[in-house]
Amino acid sequence: MNNFLKLSLAVLFVWTSFPLLAKDDKKKGAVELGTFQGGIVYSLPRTGIRIFADVAQEKFFHGPYYEFAQKYIGIKNAPSADGEQWRITNLRLETFGTPDPSEVHRANGAVASMLSLSDDGVLLGINSPAKAEPSKVATTVFTPSVVLPKEIWPELSMHSFFEEKDSTKQSSGKIKSFEEKAAEAASDILRLRKQKSLLLDADYDNLPPDGKSYEVVVEELNKVISDYEALFIGKSFKTTHTYVFEVVPEAKGAKALVAFRFSPTSGVMSDSNVAGKPIMLDLDSSADLTRSIEAKSIPVAGETSANGLFYRTPGTVVARLLSGGDVLAQARLSMAQFGVVSAFPDGLINGDYSIEIHPATGAIRRVGN
Repeated sequence: MNNFLKLSLAVLFVWTSFPLLAKDDKKKGAVELGTFQGGIVYSLPRTGIRIFADVAQEKFFHGPYYEFAQKYIGIKNAPSADGEQWRITNLRLETFGTPDPSEVHRANGAVASMLSLSDDGVLLGINSPAKAEPSKVATTVFTPSVVLPKEIWPELSMHSFFEEKDSTKQSSGKIKSFEEKAAEAASDILRLRKQKSLLLDADYDNLPPDGKSYEVVVEELNKVISDYEALFIGKSFKTTHTYVFEVVPEAKGAKALVAFRFSPTSGVMSDSNVAGKPIMLDLDSSADLTRSIEAKSIPVAGETSANGLFYRTPGTVVARLLSGGDVLAQARLSMAQFGVVSAFPDGLINGDYSIEIHPATGAIRRVGN
């Protein structure tokens, strides 16, 4: 009997507890959350622009036999000096969010417990488990350079620099002149070109089945010929670099900002280095869109808010990267600080709705139940 009584009590306890265990995980309303003492400080985002610049670098070394290029291999105006050239090959723009110091607010009461914030305190959502995207850290190295070999001209000659000894004289051989060495190099070029021509005219039926040996020989001949021609016309070493710059306009009045500086002979420089020509970031906002947003954002009866919760309606900006009067790149961007700040109506944040905020523009991304 005692065991039966214990079993009955256990079943009764489980039955009465079942509604609590089975209750779905619905969002609690502000009233259910109870009174929240104090408040939560948060900020709205402002939009920054991240600029990616792909740049090609080339270092040129003039050939040691450049003076004899026309005489021996028929090439006119061979370069006579070393040089370095840089050029911008590609530019890309993307946006990111950062806290706006002019839009810091305080949410009070029970609604403060429903806020989702980013690591830097930007409002991401209300009554929503919204999370920020992983932050990107932009690092730029300003001192990269082409990796050069230890010897620029290892193939200066395949012949001795000394003339052969004269058996009738006791003196040792003398050093050949630069023109004599140039003549030897030109002779080697002509000989190698002839070998290549004979190889290309060879009977293909007698070549190895896979053709690999033939390809290797032709490729090696091309390399040797190119190396010897470089003794007259010069040699280049090339590489590419990617730089990243971040610009955050502080106010609507920011029309043009220096993104970075560039020199065709020294490459990309920081915006503080006046030795380079400024690459300007020009921002042209849509005034008509901003006026329409401002007109529609005026609260009507019943939509006023005293909870301290705000969001942004971003403006549209045409961003251009300019070098003097030349447009290097252009993009249409949504930017928070070129739009309007509005208050959430009290009826929208009573706990019945889940709201997600865009982390870069502060706009309402989604409203759900």
